[in-house]
Amino acid sequence: MTYSELNQLSIQELRNLNSKIAELIKMKGMDIKDELYIGANVSVNHPKLMGKQLRVEKINRTKAVLKVLNGAGSYTVPMSMISVNS
Repeated sequence: MTYSELNQLSIQELRNLNSKIAELIKMKGMDIKDELYIGANVSVNHPKLMGKQLRVEKINRTKAVLKVLNGAGSYTVPMSMISVNS
């Protein structure tokens, strides 16, 4: 959908679209949460963490705490950015 198409929608139509998108993002995050477990090796879709190997330290409601392997530091990352390595 292009910007010009969005611009032609009414306020109510945009609100409905926004709520549908937000719900879809939440559902995809929950799918990932089901796959996660403490100690799982994961990767993150973010330029700052690209190519780094991470391990799950803690799983919260919407985010997970990830520790960098072969390095120092830990990060709190939203579920939607995490993918589990096989």
